[in-house]
Amino acid sequence: MRNRKLLRSVARNPLALSVLFVPTLVAHLAASNPLEAMQATGADSTRAEGPIPDTPTNPFAGVDGAHLVAFVIGASDCGWSSLPEIKTAFGSIRERMRSAYGEKYAHIEVVGVAIDEDPEAGLTYLSDIGGGTVGTAFDQIAVGGSWLNEQVVRFAWREGKAAASTPQVVVVERLVDTSSYLSKSTIKTGDDLVVANARGRNDILRWLEQGLPLDVVPAGAGAR
Repeated sequence: MRNRKLLRSVARNPLALSVLFVPTLVAHLAASNPLEAMQATGADSTRAEGPIPDTPTNPFAGVDGAHLVAFVIGASDCGWSSLPEIKTAFGSIRERMRSAYGEKYAHIEVVGVAIDEDPEAGLTYLSDIGGGTVGTAFDQIAVGGSWLNEQVVRFAWREGKAAASTPQVVVVERLVDTSSYLSKSTIKTGDDLVVANARGRNDILRWLEQGLPLDVVPAGAGAR
């Protein structure tokens, strides 16, 4: 009955139809297209901008400065290099060097050098020193080649900074400058300066007992 009265009233007064219809249409449009409704009512529809690309950074900046690098030289077929106390000593050098000199140098690392002619035998030897994992004791390794191993060629035959002998520890100091890495893709390094060189079982164990001093260099080994 109410609806009939309303329709009769609308029929007599067309303006009432527009008053009734327009709000209903607006409500319908707002419900069917929320985005347009927001724009029509002046709501903020600003799109979010994408992330700003990061500025390139030099991944090596933290190691600019003086580096201390120990080359631990041995071989599985060398009786002195295979002594348990020597293998234990070799395996402790990295941790002890970082403990003793970590605040003085920008970077400290140990390179394992096994001059076995068979690279697999050399790798096994260095793994044994690390307790089954090379990375436990060494940051880098060089295996194989016998007396033509690249590190022996460098230290003994080419530069004369160390003897061709095993077991042996050669410690060098070098300056590293990475400031041009991003602009020129280059890293500048200074010459290696031998600051310690312990050869043979007794000298190596004594060097460790003394706290890995950096002034133990045999004559003719490139001492400063």
